Amino acid sequence: MSIQAAKKSEPEVNTDNGDEPALQKPDTSMNKAKWLACIALCLANTTQFQQQCTTSVILKYIDEKLGPTTYYNWMLTAYTIAVAVSLPISGGLSDIFGRRRFIICGCCISLVGTSIAIGAQNIPMMIAAMTFKGIGSGGQQLALAAIAEIVPNKHRGNAQAVLAFVTLPWAVFSSITGNAMIKYYALGFRINFIIGTGLNTISIISLWLWYHPPARTRIVGKTQWERVRNLDWIGIILMATGIVLFLMGLAFGGRQFPWASAGTIAPIVIGVLSLVALGFWEWKVAKEPFFAHELFIGQGRTFPLFLVITFVGGMNLYASGAFWTQQVQGMFSHDPITIGLSTMPGGCGGAVGGFVGGYLMGKHRFLTSRLMLMYGVAIKMIADGVFTTVTPSDFKMAMGLGFLAMFGVGFMLNGLIVCVQLSCKDEHIGLATLVQGSLKAMGGSLAVTIFSSTIQNTQKKDAGPRVAKAVMQPPYRVAQEELPTLIKLVVGGKDQLAAKLPGVSPEAVKATRQVLKLTWALAFKRIYLITLAFSLVAFIAAIASRDVTDNMTDHVAVKLQNDHSKEEKKLDVEGRS
Repeated sequence: MSIQAAKKSEPEVNTDNGDEPALQKPDTSMNKAKWLACIALCLANTTQFQQQCTTSVILKYIDEKLGPTTYYNWMLTAYTIAVAVSLPISGGLSDIFGRRRFIICGCCISLVGTSIAIGAQNIPMMIAAMTFKGIGSGGQQLALAAIAEIVPNKHRGNAQAVLAFVTLPWAVFSSITGNAMIKYYALGFRINFIIGTGLNTISIISLWLWYHPPARTRIVGKTQWERVRNLDWIGIILMATGIVLFLMGLAFGGRQFPWASAGTIAPIVIGVLSLVALGFWEWKVAKEPFFAHELFIGQGRTFPLFLVITFVGGMNLYASGAFWTQQVQGMFSHDPITIGLSTMPGGCGGAVGGFVGGYLMGKHRFLTSRLMLMYGVAIKMIADGVFTTVTPSDFKMAMGLGFLAMFGVGFMLNGLIVCVQLSCKDEHIGLATLVQGSLKAMGGSLAVTIFSSTIQNTQKKDAGPRVAKAVMQPPYRVAQEELPTLIKLVVGGKDQLAAKLPGVSPEAVKATRQVLKLTWALAFKRIYLITLAFSLVAFIAAIASRDVTDNMTDHVAVKLQNDHSKEEKKLDVEGRS
């Protein structure tokens, strides 16, 4: 069932949502009940963020401990697919049945995932654990919508800024802490999931005690079961099928199957067709569509354009996380500590950018939503443009650009959350916010595929001739038949094994590594040119978007059940006396 059905039945609807009378001025102050609810919601969101950041850093180490396998990347792929599917479903259903149970349920499912991961004995068990964690993350990220509902519209930017700020420690130090777990402690990667278990448990308890949103609208004559039965299940199934098959096809390409094979093409095509069918079904056929038409009708310059920018932002965000360490390894250093330290500027930039982007939204006529989105995309484009000139001798400059690029991404994406929430009605805020999150994940998956292919193609065409020119001549005289193995081992960081190849000296290995840095530089130059092209699309969309900061008013979407103003408490005491 969609919210539209509830609207059609307005005369028969009872509400028990704790809303204040229409003529009474809303209470815009932050009291104890609101602060405690915000803390609980921040914990839930921070927990999923910590697990995502740290797990992605130690993925290869997990494979070395439990494998090795050729399919360990499916740990991250399974997580991404589960998140992309669960986000819009959690958002849409929580708009109807309430946030609290979905967020707590998300934490519980994530708790199951971390518990499985602690005891995992092989990679398939870890893939199952990551799937549970991905499903749970969809519920936990409802905190993005829930925290916006309990504060005035004018403070929604501040609320998102706080959510970004509390993730700062993990954004900055996840790589260092993840590598420290592996290097210094016997439990190794399992420590990360022990931390996740503790954080999920604390989140569940705090949400149970402190987060008490109002009951959702109750329709007279319909039980909860009837409402579940009347949901737009065809739309939900088409959406889930489309997302799963599309992302699985991208994951198969170049790994399990060649890109031109049916194993790759079929799921991508069927996935895209399912999403097209979803659009037709929701728009023309469904009587009670899951995706409310109000999100799109008359909103051409707001919600749809915000989704376009979100998709590009997701490409930048996920790609930065997935490829920065590869860039450092390929162009600058193979030292684990150096690699860990190099991630700190980018992590800090993303968190600080998210805080600033949320906090400044609507504070000045030069800080309207339209201009803020343009600023964020422009900052990212400037950083990417300079990145195309970076050489293997520019490590410090690269780290500075990493901060600037991620500052722009965080600035843009956190501002987008506020924009999406201000562009929709209160009853659609959960669905709108988490559809945005799903598109961000899908954009990231597409970017990983495009950029991986770019690196592979560049290495295939450029590395051989470049290395041959450097090491087949005196003084190294490496035989031509040894070049493919030499390049493969050096690219994989196995210099000692490379030095044991017939006729290959340690000096030849060093020369190969130095030459390959130029190949990596060329590959990443092409990647940043691609991101510039996509960012240009986002910049045009930002220019075309309509400002929504006029909606930053004193209006409060929901009132907590345990939130009582001083005036209400006074009246309650007088009534009892």
